Amino acid sequence: MSVKLIAKKGSTFHDFPYSHPERKCFHCWIINVTPPGPNQCVHNCLYCYAREAIYSNYSEDTLIYNNLPELVEKDLKKLTLCPPISLSNISDPCQDIPELKREVKRLIGLLMDYGVSFFITTKGDPSFLLELPGFIEYKPKFIAISIEGTPGVLGLLSPRAPSFEARVAAAAKLSSMGIDIVIRLDPVLVHLFQALYGGSWLGKIAGLVDVFAAAGAKHVIASTGRLSRRRSPSADHQGTSIWQRTYKVIYSQSPLAARRFEQEYVYQAHWSGGGYRLRRDLRLSFHRKAKELVEARGMTYATCQELSAEESDSLGIPHCEGLPLPFARKQADGRFKPVPGCTANCHVSCRGLSNPPCGQAELISFEPLRLKKLRFESMILGA
Repeated sequence: MSVKLIAKKGSTFHDFPYSHPERKCFHCWIINVTPPGPNQCVHNCLYCYAREAIYSNYSEDTLIYNNLPELVEKDLKKLTLCPPISLSNISDPCQDIPELKREVKRLIGLLMDYGVSFFITTKGDPSFLLELPGFIEYKPKFIAISIEGTPGVLGLLSPRAPSFEARVAAAAKLSSMGIDIVIRLDPVLVHLFQALYGGSWLGKIAGLVDVFAAAGAKHVIASTGRLSRRRSPSADHQGTSIWQRTYKVIYSQSPLAARRFEQEYVYQAHWSGGGYRLRRDLRLSFHRKAKELVEARGMTYATCQELSAEESDSLGIPHCEGLPLPFARKQADGRFKPVPGCTANCHVSCRGLSNPPCGQAELISFEPLRLKKLRFESMILGA
């Protein structure tokens, strides 16, 4: 398998696609550094949905976009307001691939030059970005490190990704430099924890929380997963579904835990998409216990999509990602500055306001953002 650089066609701009009043995701600009598909992320995590999306590219090569800064700059020049930017939702932007790192550095350098908010989600080591002048001090930004569980759990779910120790070390290194770190404890497959650790499994969660706090994390986001029973078209998985793969790995450790998994992960229709989820009462119980553990160690907590903020999230956080990432407003020189008081969680934070911090009441909607809604020539400061 070789690495192939390709040009992306069209705009990179898209928001989370959820159009529902219960939408929990704040508005952002998602930029993916590769197409989706099985060879675009070397981690090959057992539960990954992006590798087998219906629009996946099944090239035998690892495809990496090599024109993202040019495309993003083209859109930035059109905008008056820029939402926070998420990098990357369908493949890890910090994989240990030199060509990928080079393109990600070019893109992050552009975002910093323009002064917009961004965050990076990874299982890899983002320290190559420290080579960018001013990266450490740059605000607003944060880095989210995904750690699905203990070393034993990671060995079964994501054995090709960096180890538990490597991910924690990356978080601690960046945090020690003053970079805001979030941990994604996601997904927590509780039956796998039970299979590995029996009745002491919740103590293992508490131990993880201790590690996250010691590494300097400020916030923890968790989910118990949403599993599909659609068979994978990828040759890697021989036509099995994510649900089947999860069942098999749990069964390999404990047939009893696998039977409970089969009974307690039930199909649920949901605003973010249907799938097999941990039964609601069990899910709520887990998250409330985990939230208590996290808050006791001075961090904040939120769930990803599967429960409302009122049910499961720490009070006072701007959105489920935990840390402020405001919209930025264009200045007369073409660069952007953060909008004071903005959370980008428009449909929640600014509900009922006639004059939100950004000045654009029409953005107070749960509908996904469109580029045309972010162009207000009269708003450019100093113009």
